[in-house]
Amino acid sequence: MENPNMQGMPVSQPKKSNTGLIIAIVVAVLLCCCCILVGGGAAIYYKAQSSVSDIYSSLNEQLTALPNEIPSLQDLTLEPPSFDATSEPGSPNATQPPLNLNIPSDTVPQGGLGDDILRTQAWTYSLLTVAMSGCSVPTAKDTTIEVLEKPDANGVWKERWTVACGDSKTIPVDITFTPSSGGGTDISVTLAK
Repeated sequence: MENPNMQGMPVSQPKKSNTGLIIAIVVAVLLCCCCILVGGGAAIYYKAQSSVSDIYSSLNEQLTALPNEIPSLQDLTLEPPSFDATSEPGSPNATQPPLNLNIPSDTVPQGGLGDDILRTQAWTYSLLTVAMSGCSVPTAKDTTIEVLEKPDANGVWKERWTVACGDSKTIPVDITFTPSSGGGTDISVTLAK
């Protein structure tokens, strides 16, 4: 039986809840964001991995070729160190020429104040530094060395190596050589400012 007081009044339908639709949209948006982040992260990872792999391959090729190009110990003729004529051998003021092992210029950059051993160590540290800056194919023979500061009273000096990265790109690094109290030389490499 109909209520006589309700005659002619519009009957309202119960409201439908859109909660399920809203939750589905939010979940879809979150999934899309996650996919974009994961895809972007994966792309960055694979690009970095590829760059490091290229540098590793380049180093491996250079190091593999190195034994064929370095003279044997029997062929090396190292002269005894010559000292500054104004000081006695063994005194702190005595100067000694850098050791030269005739390492080819396409393996280690040439120039600067260090001997072949120091340049080889500095080149290794430089390769690690420039690899993080996108230098995918560093080339020793096209890398230049400029002495920024001559050795001070403590024997510390600085050089700027402009590393050739192939594709006409160069990355300058500043290298500080510090004589170690235990003998040898400490090498510090930073990107040039």
